[in-house]
Amino acid sequence: MTEDWRTADELDVMRMIEQSTHEIWDEKLVGKIYDYYADDVVVHAAGGDVEGSEALVEDTLARLHAFPETEMNIEKVIWEGNPDDGYYTSMVRTITAKNTGATDYGPATEKTMEDNLGIANCLIQKVDGEWKYVEEWIVYDKIGYIQACTPDDDPIHNY
Repeated sequence: MTEDWRTADELDVMRMIEQSTHEIWDEKLVGKIYDYYADDVVVHAAGGDVEGSEALVEDTLARLHAFPETEMNIEKVIWEGNPDDGYYTSMVRTITAKNTGATDYGPATEKTMEDNLGIANCLIQKVDGEWKYVEEWIVYDKIGYIQACTPDDDPIHNY
């Protein structure tokens, strides 16, 4: 019997990143956040920090409501670390999605956000015997996101 990678001594970093990204964003299994993220995770993102797995679920659901057909493509992953200290990872990704749901910027625009570039840097450590994301730093093309969520005559399009 093979050991479960989530509890293995050495983490298969690529497997965790690819599987968690695919399940949460492509398969829309948002509840998987509870499997992959620590309860007290902190995600540092444009617009402020998201603290705790429950808040992360809510934030992810809101994004998927606004862009239900999100297609996330992992372009490159690098990492460094060890089982004792954890692993620092960096994932470059692009998102293509159509705004068909309301956002904080207003009603759906039906506009497509094409290849929105972003980077997710994470710290993965063992929490209660399982590998979990414990902290994440996300940067992405926030202007491109806002432009997809606002009408073309909005002043944001002048940037």
